[in-house]
Amino acid sequence: MRIRRDAVFISSVLLTICLVALVPHNLQYASTWQQRFFRETDRLWVQNYYMLIGFASLAVDLVGLIVIWTGYINGVRWTWFVMFVIVWVFAFPVYMLPVLLDWHAAESVNWSGWFWGAIQSPGIERSYAKGPLDFLLMVVALFLPIKSFLRGPSGTPELPMPTATAQPRANGDERAKRR
Repeated sequence: MRIRRDAVFISSVLLTICLVALVPHNLQYASTWQQRFFRETDRLWVQNYYMLIGFASLAVDLVGLIVIWTGYINGVRWTWFVMFVIVWVFAFPVYMLPVLLDWHAAESVNWSGWFWGAIQSPGIERSYAKGPLDFLLMVVALFLPIKSFLRGPSGTPELPMPTATAQPRANGDERAKRR
């Protein structure tokens, strides 16, 4: 078995790692399916949106993995656009946008302490850093093989061109004899 080392293959592996890394978090949300409502106070019950988000995210992850390993790996152009939508319409608002909004709101954050806290021990710093890192790796993996997708074949199979061969026709030869 020969291992490919081109940009499309490396991109496929990186995108697969990113999507699979999101599955445990999405499974945790989806596992709350038995609770339809969460009790906030004695009189306030809130609908369980975690379950819906978890199942929707698992569906997007599954579609992404299917697209990667059926068409993207072969360089089919439309699959790059599907992955573009998954990265920018799904992963950016879910995993990167909350961090950007909090970053803009927090003016006096000790970023070096946050970074070292994320590296040294599990906790809120690490879970907060995981989403943006997954998103940035997805962006790198998406734009790594862009030349292969935008300059390559369109993904629709081309019909073979008929070859013109000089073969004498039986009817044509008979017409020539009659003249």
